[in-house]
Amino acid sequence: MTRPPRSILYVPAGRRELLEKAGRAGADLVIVDLEDGVAPDEKDTARENVRAAVASRILGGERPWMLRINAGRSGPHPGDLTVVGYARPPWVVVPKVEDPGTAGALASRFAEHGAMTALMIETAAGVLAAPSLAAAHPKIAMLIVGSADLRVSLGARPDPHRTWERHALAQVILSARAAGIAAIDSVYFAFKDDAGLRRHAAIGRELGFDGKSCIHPSQIPVVHEVYAPTPDEVAWARRVVAAWERGNGAANGVVAMDGEMVEALHVALAERILGMKTS
Repeated sequence: MTRPPRSILYVPAGRRELLEKAGRAGADLVIVDLEDGVAPDEKDTARENVRAAVASRILGGERPWMLRINAGRSGPHPGDLTVVGYARPPWVVVPKVEDPGTAGALASRFAEHGAMTALMIETAAGVLAAPSLAAAHPKIAMLIVGSADLRVSLGARPDPHRTWERHALAQVILSARAAGIAAIDSVYFAFKDDAGLRRHAAIGRELGFDGKSCIHPSQIPVVHEVYAPTPDEVAWARRVVAAWERGNGAANGVVAMDGEMVEALHVALAERILGMKTS
């Protein structure tokens, strides 16, 4: 994947029929979930479903996907590690991460199977450790916020403006940007509330997140709409690129546009905006 995903869809591995539909949902990435989305007595069935989906090419091929494993204080479940070795997912998602040393060791292990690692920040300790977690291993390439568990960890009350979690969101996005990796916002559980989803997603977008997790396929179009650049942003980006090329900015280091000075950093931002438009 050349760009961070705008949308990541959770698909419970215990539901084989959902695994079969996941690739057609339109999400940029799919998280095949062995953790919270699967009942405790269905874990073995879920693992078998993943193996079967890989064997039948429902998972794999050209389309990247992610596998969220179970990982408690004693480490990942051995059965999940076996699935990682067999399925060789492009990404492994580790939930409720708090310790950078453990995160780095797991990322190293998953890298042996060709996988990048995404870490879920879902606790107060995880938020505080986010800068170290993001930099714990070169193959850690994404931080994902898990707001439901985070709110329990903080003992906070929900509100539509996400006031209770903005300090945590800021810590996650700062940590991801400092490490040069992707940052993905949490899910919005009311999957029939498009207006609420739009407000929820816009807050993450304004803070600088690359994309958002989705709990239902119907949320994907709204999330893509929120994370698309506005017409004004696209127009500005095109003017910046044109002015830079016209003024030979690469050689001169700076050019004038609309009464302001444009530097290389503005060009990088403009190219990112135009890249988002074509994704």
